[in-house]
Amino acid sequence: MKEKKLYLFDLDGTLILGQDVIDGAVKVLQDIKAAGKEFMIFTNNSSRTRAQYVEKIKKMLKMDITEDEVATGGYTTGQYLLKNNKKRIFVVGTEKFKELLRDLGITVVDDPKRENGSYNLDAVVIGLDAELRYDKLTKACEILTHEPEITYIGANPDMVYPVEDNVFYPDCGSICKLLSYAVGREPKFLGKPYAEILDFCLESKNVSKDETVIIGDRLYTDIACGFNNGCDTILVLTGEAKREDVETTEFKPTLVLDSVKDMKI
Repeated sequence: MKEKKLYLFDLDGTLILGQDVIDGAVKVLQDIKAAGKEFMIFTNNSSRTRAQYVEKIKKMLKMDITEDEVATGGYTTGQYLLKNNKKRIFVVGTEKFKELLRDLGITVVDDPKRENGSYNLDAVVIGLDAELRYDKLTKACEILTHEPEITYIGANPDMVYPVEDNVFYPDCGSICKLLSYAVGREPKFLGKPYAEILDFCLESKNVSKDETVIIGDRLYTDIACGFNNGCDTILVLTGEAKREDVETTEFKPTLVLDSVKDMKI
């Protein structure tokens, strides 16, 4: 992978686990910079703004990065909504996710009312929500039931995300699955493995797919993003996927490593 110009790193399970930095993560990022190449934090997490990720990287990895070096499922969702003129939405997500969308010029309606048979909304959007309450779910069910044609977006399809001690927490995909039982409908998912988030990175850094590699711990998002869209991939075994999973998956990584520590820049 030494010929690559852009390295897209998943965060949770790849560079960090909960509040722990994975051994070797800082050095590989430093080596990329020293070689005159670029990296981006390439995460499906929609619960934080890009500015929050800049601060998180600075605090945890002791590195200075810019918002231009961060691509998130939340930011990609905002860009998708703008491009498709979906500017008045109901969100199941964190306050920071709502703040991100509002900063992009999108109107987030926290308690929409049905008037004359309509909620006057353009979309329902679901993200990773660490502040999830049952009333958010019931409101989403009401809107999706009464507005069966309304645009319905999931910021990312991840079912879980890894933290310390081999524990996994529910992610956006799990919340959407819960809703699907109630409303009989699945959202259009954004984020990895879909093209929108990858295209954003390539355009912002002005590189081609051949010059880019995706590094992550999850086969059905990180590796599938490269597999489906023509980019090389590196699977690391510090998060969700296990080595035996590679034998059965349709999303074959270009390379499998125990950790980012084993990467050669």
